[in-house]
Amino acid sequence: MKKLNTIILILAAISLGSCKKYLDKPNKIQTDIETVDQLRALLDNVIGEEGDTYSFNPPVAFGYEGHNATATYSTDDTEISTDFYKANPNAVLLANLYYYVFDVDNIVGASTDPLWNNEFRKIFNANVVLANIDNVRGDEVIRKQVKADAYFIRAYSYWTLVNYYCLPYSEANLQSKGLPLKRTTDYAESLQRANLRDTYSFILEDIRQAQSLVNYQDVPATFRWRVSKPAIDAFLSRYYLFTGEYAKSVDHSNSALISQTAKLVDFNTIPPGNSANYSNPSAILRYSALNDYGPTTYFAWDEFFYTRFTTATSQWFIPSTSLLALYDRNEDLRYRLLMIENGGRRANVITPAQYRYTYFDDGSYLPAGPTVAEVLLNKAEALARKGDVADALNAANTLRAKRLKTYTALTAGSAEEALTQVLRERRRELPFSFRWFDIRRFSVNETPGDDVTITRTFFKVGTGSVDLNTVQTYTLPVKSLRYAIPINGVEISAGRGQIEQNNY
Repeated sequence: MKKLNTIILILAAISLGSCKKYLDKPNKIQTDIETVDQLRALLDNVIGEEGDTYSFNPPVAFGYEGHNATATYSTDDTEISTDFYKANPNAVLLANLYYYVFDVDNIVGASTDPLWNNEFRKIFNANVVLANIDNVRGDEVIRKQVKADAYFIRAYSYWTLVNYYCLPYSEANLQSKGLPLKRTTDYAESLQRANLRDTYSFILEDIRQAQSLVNYQDVPATFRWRVSKPAIDAFLSRYYLFTGEYAKSVDHSNSALISQTAKLVDFNTIPPGNSANYSNPSAILRYSALNDYGPTTYFAWDEFFYTRFTTATSQWFIPSTSLLALYDRNEDLRYRLLMIENGGRRANVITPAQYRYTYFDDGSYLPAGPTVAEVLLNKAEALARKGDVADALNAANTLRAKRLKTYTALTAGSAEEALTQVLRERRRELPFSFRWFDIRRFSVNETPGDDVTITRTFFKVGTGSVDLNTVQTYTLPVKSLRYAIPINGVEISAGRGQIEQNNY
């Protein structure tokens, strides 16, 4: 195990811009990796000493995003009022406010970008596996499984990156800037950005490779970070919804929903969690058991086809007035369990009272990987866009039956009304972690009625400061070039002049 532990520690320290030093010694790495089991352990994050049996922990490197300030601060799901900020200027970091006001220059100038770094680290680690998998000893069945995992990890990370750092998928944008496509661990491989069409094709090809190799229908609940056939179908239900191929999205949704392992959780069965008590003034915050889940539990969340999480190091997703208004506060258990009234007390905010949206691990993580809930909503939306009102509402209502204290079905008199109902349900179910993706794709699809313009009233935010005496309006218009997050300047420099910045 000592060799394996050395490999894990080295790989954990690598990001896109620091590959050169490590890869100057490829022979050392090649001799350390000898078996398929070692490569599987790398993907499973085995921790132990020589002589220990393998002990699997949730794979931190592959399950979590880096701190995702765009998901947390850049959509209409988030609202930071001037009254709130003026009374509590230390409650939100300035670095996060740059995302709230759609800044460019200060994001480029930040010292690091955790989301970009973490996803490219996953890509690099997947490439280490793919570079070695055909040349090591081991069981052939496990070899195929590990290879499938590596292809899927690489595809999923590119999917995440392309939906943050590039313009949304549309015919008009296919020749716009995509991503550097890293197929190997060679630091000399080009970092020039492929176009958007080629980036999406690369993702789909990796998915096809994983699909051809995966040899099990389901994985045990304790290994939901390993790819399975239902996980691939669940991902493709998302992929084709985003590319506007609605019939394919429905087909893959139906295939995923056959899974015997992933299943909807009835929110009526979720018990209370540990309450938090505050004084001066007194307050009791009543959380659900979900808030108490640690990694061993939330990596095995029953609704996952594949585990991924949107991460907020602030542990505070701040719901907007418009998001809160979507819920039936008496009947919708997503409001009752996840929207914590006066939850700002967790961040020492007393006045004005602020809500806090919390899912897993004291509000640090939201489900972002494909779930049964998401797939039902993908199916419902695709069917509504195809004009199939009855089946679209049936898919959405299957979810609602597990989310309401007293179930009431969605109804609609037209395909347009059905789509509106489904999209509202999607926002209620998937706030923050999916909203940025959805706003982007709504802007380029066939229905202008779902377009979203984000407008904020906030203080003037400058480099290193917030002017509390000047209030201004910030707008993210439909089809904004700012839909593509600025690439961090450190990464531009580390790319040896090959990585081009987005156009603004």
